[in-house]
Amino acid sequence: MKNRYKVELLEMKEIHELPEAWGTTELLELLKSIDYQDAESIPADELKDMTAMALSDFEVLEAAEMLLSHRLGENLSKGQRKNLAAELKEDRIWEEYSELSFHKELFNVCTILHWAFPKKYAEPDIVRIQLKVTALNKVAITNLQKLDKSFVARLLNDGMDAHNIIYRLFDEQIASDEFPESEHIIWKLEELGYHQEEQSNILSIYTSWNWVDELKGIEEYESSAFADGQLE
Repeated sequence: MKNRYKVELLEMKEIHELPEAWGTTELLELLKSIDYQDAESIPADELKDMTAMALSDFEVLEAAEMLLSHRLGENLSKGQRKNLAAELKEDRIWEEYSELSFHKELFNVCTILHWAFPKKYAEPDIVRIQLKVTALNKVAITNLQKLDKSFVARLLNDGMDAHNIIYRLFDEQIASDEFPESEHIIWKLEELGYHQEEQSNILSIYTSWNWVDELKGIEEYESSAFADGQLE
């Protein structure tokens, strides 16, 4: 018997920063990487502004390259960083760059570049989706008790028609027992409250708009989503 769920779309909200992507630890690490002195003496509530100010002392492209190096490290060669630094000003690079696994970090880089150079970089945006997912049969409960990104990506896909970008790019993965690219579609996943009696859970999902744009206007749908390793 396959999984059956009722999915209620509670919220789709535009946000401009991925939670915890630039927390205290991350900002301190960045300041140290650019040789900022006595970073640890900066009060926590001033750290964001001081980091933006420190970056603004560099040339725009130099700061962009430094951030790319900090967040993507050896995944990019020096030449790739130089080319990509120039491309960061283009519209929605965190949705359009050819390497899907870079999208989340490109967004994080664009976020802090906007803080440091607001006249040079537009404020980037992504979406936070909140879903209430209710299991409609017993076998479906497991995925609500132990959330998995492959399950959630399939869950989102089921709310849209076959023209949506997730299905068009990954229809074979969606139907198979392995959906590795779901890791780069679901940027952050939070469980807001499993309800034992209702057999439901409320999920908060952070992703880029291009993956879920066709969910706009949807209030409720049914899904037969499954997690990797569950296909019979």
